[in-house]
Amino acid sequence: MARVLWLSGEFLLPADSGLYRYSLDVMNTLGEMGSEVTAIGRQRTGPPVEPTSGWVLLPHRDPPMWKKMAHRYPAKVVEVWDHDYARAVSAALDDVAPDVVMFDHLRTGAALDVINSQAPSIYVSQNNETLVREKMIPTATGIRRAALRIDLEKIRRFEDRLLRECAGVSAISTAGVDSFTTRHPTARIVHTPPIYRGTRLEQRTITADTPRRVAMISTLAWGAKIDNMTMALNGLQPLADHDIEIVVFTGGYHPPAHITRNYPNVIFQGYVDDFEAALDDCRIGVIYEPVGGGFKMKTLDFIFHRVPLVTGHTSAADLPLTPGHSVQHVESEHELTDTVTTLIDDLDQLNAMHDHAYEQCRNLFTSTSIQPLTDLIRSITTSQPAER
Repeated sequence: MARVLWLSGEFLLPADSGLYRYSLDVMNTLGEMGSEVTAIGRQRTGPPVEPTSGWVLLPHRDPPMWKKMAHRYPAKVVEVWDHDYARAVSAALDDVAPDVVMFDHLRTGAALDVINSQAPSIYVSQNNETLVREKMIPTATGIRRAALRIDLEKIRRFEDRLLRECAGVSAISTAGVDSFTTRHPTARIVHTPPIYRGTRLEQRTITADTPRRVAMISTLAWGAKIDNMTMALNGLQPLADHDIEIVVFTGGYHPPAHITRNYPNVIFQGYVDDFEAALDDCRIGVIYEPVGGGFKMKTLDFIFHRVPLVTGHTSAADLPLTPGHSVQHVESEHELTDTVTTLIDDLDQLNAMHDHAYEQCRNLFTSTSIQPLTDLIRSITTSQPAER
């Protein structure tokens, strides 16, 4: 297929968040289907790691807040982009001569100014970032709210430019396709669902011996995730009075101190050696994330590990689940306690829910998910060959 230059915010390993997992799976599948993929990204926090084959890693970047707010780019872009990244892209254009450049997330879109006409580009979106910022503002207070308002306009302009100037756009959800199409009707936009490479349990039975435990998954790595977790925990906190445990799997990330202080009855579980066994000790998975959008990769962890789902009505987008049958939806955080309390000891319903959810998703989220994107790459590289 094509020579692909993949521009990432950070090194994608370990893939310990939905963002990293989605990107890594798409990038690896492109390689498995015959593309030659070269990637650029930044080191994460902590000791520097050795890159895997095909990666160019730049030093971790952590600009102060004043610099992010003063820059013409959105804060997400300033966290990644600088002269070193621009030079790395320029060198890769000469060395790799890519047929297409992929912007993994909005953060690397500043490369438009470096690429010019040397290669067509595709914006690989995991969210309508403008909409995410809009949803974050009402939950913020003080200086954070003011900063989000300023950043919102930067993101809107930046994302509009990507939709306008990239040769193609890939959206993780149908809602993303629809919203981007409304903003730029002439853009070439495809829907690229996630690929799930984890365990798919063919059988599981929840019994009276299964702990009365409710699980959530969140890295708590950025503002929207913390806002969502706070709302979910507000709704779930009364469960402790019913002898129901709440555990949050954080993937090794440490929750902010005020979260652990305000929710002393919640178990925040970091890195788990045997994630499958940990989920097997849970009766219900909860995903309540009204702030943000896109596809929730954690839904697939619960579905394919056969953990019955209780979700916010917008938190299971693009899943073929039937409310009341294969998933339970709640409209507000206040409904979480009543819904979970009603379900937690109804073993027949819990087992039926996870069976139905698994069957509805059994043949989905495979490597074929990437076909619309590979078709887009083929179309773009055929009609717009890269200059060499």
